[in-house]
Amino acid sequence: MKAVTYTPHHGFALVEAETPQLGPDEVLLQVEACGVCGSDRQVVAGESVPTGTAFPLVMGHEIAGRIAALGETVTDWHVGDSVIVHPFVACGTCAPCVHGQPNLCVRQVCIGYQRPGGFAEQVAVPARQLVRRPAELAPAAAALLVDAFATPYHAMRAAGVESGQTVLVIGTGGLGLSALMLAMGFQVGRLGAVTRRQEGIAIAEAHGAQMVVVTDQDERTIARQLRRWSGASGIDVVIDTVATADTIALAAESVRPGGTIAIVGMSEDTALYPVAKTVRRGLTFVASYGSVREDVEQLVSWVAEGRLDPARLVAGALPLHEAQRAFAPDRRAGRWVIVPSE
Repeated sequence: MKAVTYTPHHGFALVEAETPQLGPDEVLLQVEACGVCGSDRQVVAGESVPTGTAFPLVMGHEIAGRIAALGETVTDWHVGDSVIVHPFVACGTCAPCVHGQPNLCVRQVCIGYQRPGGFAEQVAVPARQLVRRPAELAPAAAALLVDAFATPYHAMRAAGVESGQTVLVIGTGGLGLSALMLAMGFQVGRLGAVTRRQEGIAIAEAHGAQMVVVTDQDERTIARQLRRWSGASGIDVVIDTVATADTIALAAESVRPGGTIAIVGMSEDTALYPVAKTVRRGLTFVASYGSVREDVEQLVSWVAEGRLDPARLVAGALPLHEAQRAFAPDRRAGRWVIVPSE
């Protein structure tokens, strides 16, 4: 089979690889689409490499495909089934897993980092990671549900986002745009966005933002603008998909007393905010990592109900031999998707 590998200092290569060998509880997927995530970009940029990543690496953890073969103990699935893959494989026995938080598993393995991913014609995955994909949901759109949408969805659930609230999303990259679309699915009352570039205004508005502020002023000036926009009721929840020291401070200054800040981004910054101010204003900070399989199942239901259209996040599709193009500087909104059959 064909696959794309990445090695630092050598870059990407299209290679002939062996068909993956199946464990008894695994399935072999014919990959139909695989999203390119921001964390993949960080690996290529040398900014952040997940512990346990081995090179040469077959990236790709946002996978949609059809089952091509079954491991000997797999009974709940059939060859030909259309599926998407929740990529975070938990051990099931550590403290977070026992307490129902497998996204925080201390021995977690992520498909596409600690084991080969979906930048290939075929990939082997544990059957327990599969979520059924309805026939009417296109593979490229479905692939993005498992992380690009599931990660902010998990954070928004943890932050208690509800219908009618005023919500602010910081960042207009892939996660930020997903969060805006999800906020509309939650049927929030008012929806704002913060972007660092002028072209982000139109992009955020196209994805549901009713008001967009550019971070070309100091934090307190921006916070005042946001408080004026939100009116007497204030901003109930801020979803920070950037999570630098500056954006966390902006979130804390903008949210109403008693409000919640959900931190989804993963910068290396150390955030400093006055403890006394945090306590006096009764702020709640929620740090959210990844997602659980049930989040993906719920998002599939949202698509069926017409509450979410993940196809709007697809920036374009590329064949395997052009995968490297997805990592070039690009101003278009959304996520690239690798389609091995093209």
